[in-house]
Amino acid sequence: PAATAATRTPQKNQQQESHIFAKPLALTKLAHYLMDMHRENGKWAGTRSRPLVLMAEKPQTSTYMVVGYEYPERHGHFVRNRFGEKFELAAKTMQGSFKFDSFDTNVVEVGGNDVQRFIEQLHYMMDSM
Repeated sequence: PAATAATRTPQKNQQQESHIFAKPLALTKLAHYLMDMHRENGKWAGTRSRPLVLMAEKPQTSTYMVVGYEYPERHGHFVRNRFGEKFELAAKTMQGSFKFDSFDTNVVEVGGNDVQRFIEQLHYMMDSM
């Protein structure tokens, strides 16, 4: 029994580690970090600042956690994150499985079969606005 428990523990830790970015706060922090790195190296600074959409798979529920992040053009400025509105509109224009149950409106959980169409719809909508 002791050997069995020891064998199961690494698998459980690996499973927990592989799902760390499937949490809204972790994805948001990753987006902020990536935006800071791009700002520091000058790629997304000033008017070249672009929004970022990240997603992480949640295999236990066959869904994806999707986070939209907008970064201000200048350090210290505030930008209203409008991804909540964009996510809702994209979800309304297509049939699919969506969960909007996070505190942050820029977070949505999308069914695994719908995630590609959702991202395509979101991209199409953002290009047309």
